[in-house]
Formats: sequence, C-alpha cells, structure tokens
Amino acid sequence: MIKFDHIIHYVNQLDEVRDKAPLPIHTGGVHTRLGTENLLSYLDTRYIEYISIKDEKLFIDHVREAEDSFAKAIYKTNYTNDFIRYALAVDDIIMLRDRYKAQGYETLGPLYMERETDGETLRWTLLYIMHEKIMFPFFIQWEEPESKRIERIKGFGVDMKPAKVIIRQEVEDVAEWRAFFDVIGVWQGEIDNNTTVALTEGKSPAISVEMDVTGKSGKYMGADYKFI
Repeated sequence: MIKFDHIIHYVNQLDEVRDKAPLPIHTGGVHTRLGTENLLSYLDTRYIEYISIKDEKLFIDHVREAEDSFAKAIYKTNYTNDFIRYALAVDDIIMLRDRYKAQGYETLGPLYMERETDGETLRWTLLYIMHEKIMFPFFIQWEEPESKRIERIKGFGVDMKPAKVIIRQEVEDVAEWRAFFDVIGVWQGEIDNNTTVALTEGKSPAISVEMDVTGKSGKYMGADYKFI
C-alpha cells in the first residue's frame, strides 16, 4: 500500500501561519528531539505541514548528525520559505526498505520518531532513500491504527471528503525520479486514487500544489498554491 501522506512547507516564522495560510489550521505540535515545531492543515488524512525551527541549537545539532531527514532538507534549501519535500505513507516499511535495497538503492532507516501534541504523543517510523544530489520523497508508517487516525482527524472538524491533489514538480533528471517511483509501482505519477505527482524536467527544481478545494490561488509564505 502506497498513499500520499503530507507535504512540508517550511516557514521562518510559524506565528505567521495562522493568519497567512491558505487553508484552515487544525492542529500542531513539537518535534522535541529535532528542535522543530509545526502546524497542520488537513485535507483528509493527507495534510500540509507548516514547519519551523523552535530550538536552533537542537536543530543544528541534528543537522550535523543526520545523514538525511526533513530537517536536512530545510538546511539544504537554505532556510527558504517554500515546499521542500513530501512523504508517502506505507504499511510495511521494512519490506519497502528491502525492495529499494534489492534495486541497488542506499537507504536510511527505519527511524523512530514522535511528536507531542496537546499532551498526546504520536509516533511513526521514517525511511529515506539516499542519493548524492536528489532529495527523493521519504516514507512514513504511522504507529497509530488507520481507523483511530481517521477518527482523531475527524475530531478536528475536518471534512473527510477526498480532494484531488496534484503535486507539480520540476526536477533536473526525470529519468532518475521515474526509476525511484518504478520501485513502488507508481506509473504516470498516480500515487493513489486522489493524488498525482506531475514531473517536468528543468534546471530550477521547484514544487507547487494544486487542490480541488475552495481557496484563492497564489503564493503563500514563499510556496505556490493553486485551487481548482
């Protein structure tokens, strides 16, 4: 099982998100060990993660030690307000790791993570596919059962009606990206029934998001959103 999970939008000032985000904010929390904090806008189980640095020392210590992570992506993109990376959800991260290794990819993980939100601790596992130049999507497996997760998200008042989402991504080498997706059987960019990744080749890597939900298209805190 492969599904789109979330996309990370890095922002320098998280306080601005509640006023400037193009979608309702539903919840957020702190990554205690990484020195980061976030706010989340849920579409259904998929979401936009607005993330910022809460403790700069912890963050820098992590970046120095980490081989790869979403925090590393913030550093590599020079702390620029924008979409930086996205995650795909899986239900057997060990099997997925072995599949990539069998195809000659170097992997990092599983890595066990957690976030504190309103006194509750959420836990999950991450897997990164390593490359010298490319920051591929990473994989996430939630510890929380899917049924419980859905009920928790509904509790935020989220309309769970699935929205069509297109991640438009310019990359330097489309062939490398297609090879990455081939390992998990993703063809024509169709991640799941409601999410597509559209790749184009160019010298200026960039990500934008299209969603068929109500909103005003434009650039918000450095990232391009289109509502259709």
